[in-house]
Amino acid sequence: MKVKKPWGDFINIWRENGFNIKIINVKPNSRTSFQGHKKRDEVWFILRGTLYYQIENRVSKMKKCVGYLIPKNRKHRLIAKKEGGKIIEISFGKFDERDIVRYEDDYGRLSKVKTKNYK
Repeated sequence: MKVKKPWGDFINIWRENGFNIKIINVKPNSRTSFQGHKKRDEVWFILRGTLYYQIENRVSKMKKCVGYLIPKNRKHRLIAKKEGGKIIEISFGKFDERDIVRYEDDYGRLSKVKTKNYK
């Protein structure tokens, strides 16, 4: 089932034994929230388009055939410029969409949870 978001959409394609795989589409000139997770690590691979990733204060262009590890408790986001893009995200650990703490968000969805446990 496709889940629509203000920045694009995603589809969960597989979940089993602490692993979750999702396809994420980011619309042109959009970005996901700057967020973190307490219970899971993620790895991103770009599938098409042009996307940038931000992990903490570092922003870089994603390259094909390169995996980007986002350890739990690290702030991260995807950024699209003129061209949108698509990634595959593999999550390891306890997957729960409610395990999101938002630090910045272009769409008014900041977390109301205290974030002192994050790096």
